Amino acid sequence: MNRMYKTYCKIELKKNPRMVEDDPQEDLEDDNSRSAEITDTLYSATFCNLPRAEYWLRETSSHETHYRDHVCTVIAKTGNIVVLKWARQKGFPWNGWTCESAAQNGHLDILKWARANGCPWDHWTCKNAARFGHLEVLKWAHENGCPWKASTCGAAARNGHLEVLKWARANGCPWHALTCARAAEGGHLEILQWLRENGCQWNAWTCARASGGSHLEILKWAHANGCRWDVSVCWCAAADGKPGNSPMVHEMVPWNASTCEKAALGGHLEILKWARANGCHGSSTCGCAQNGIGVLKWARANGCPWHVLTCARAAEGGHLEV
Repeated sequence: MNRMYKTYCKIELKKNPRMVEDDPQEDLEDDNSRSAEITDTLYSATFCNLPRAEYWLRETSSHETHYRDHVCTVIAKTGNIVVLKWARQKGFPWNGWTCESAAQNGHLDILKWARANGCPWDHWTCKNAARFGHLEVLKWAHENGCPWKASTCGAAARNGHLEVLKWARANGCPWHALTCARAAEGGHLEILQWLRENGCQWNAWTCARASGGSHLEILKWAHANGCRWDVSVCWCAAADGKPGNSPMVHEMVPWNASTCEKAALGGHLEILKWARANGCHGSSTCGCAQNGIGVLKWARANGCPWHVLTCARAAEGGHLEV
């Protein structure tokens, strides 16, 4: 599921909280690590050897002070414990991102050393160990008191790590309806079936995320086995941007104006044309056409109204040509 689709989910969650009922919002967190703000140069330098890393960090940190907060996190990503020890001796700070980075890259020795020397951690450590299938890291983290949330099961389900998911559940990790949605989003029918066989709840997000991930066989299976769906299935298909999916989804599920709006927001002109030709209308389509002048021109030429928010949203997205 791309970043644009995640934005749609967050927007729709605010508009339609019934879709997730009492589920927490934590599984709407971006799949990317919080520590993604790194540079290839820093990564390469720390990965090679201490003298090179020492030189680069000394030169860079003297005039790029914001790098200091990320240094230990990036070193943990490389697994270079010698450089990490040096960085700590030189006063570079660390935080929960450092443990998270070690966990997501499977560097258990780094994680152990960081924790033994007072580095904090949080549920992101378990979540990213599960996300990347590092079961031994997850086991050690949990056994040593690292907190976890339902997003740990969700990350394992989303990325196809069934053994990690089974172990987490056997050891008391919580889950909720969005865990099924995450399995559907990742295209993992076997995991979705296992979740259902073992009592995990589901709701409309399972069908919506299957649709948004272009996993139509999962969508069909889920609905055939009692999972409810609604108009979100159509607008998730439109948001996904694959022209062949929207017609197939619409044959099964009703739609509303959101389908046109999400197609416009994603810049998917062919899907917008198809939806309009087949009777779907959205009065806010122009306001959503912030990602491309071609979509906006076509929408205006076909009678779509616009208003001041059209300009505001284009400006917000940095689309000067619009």
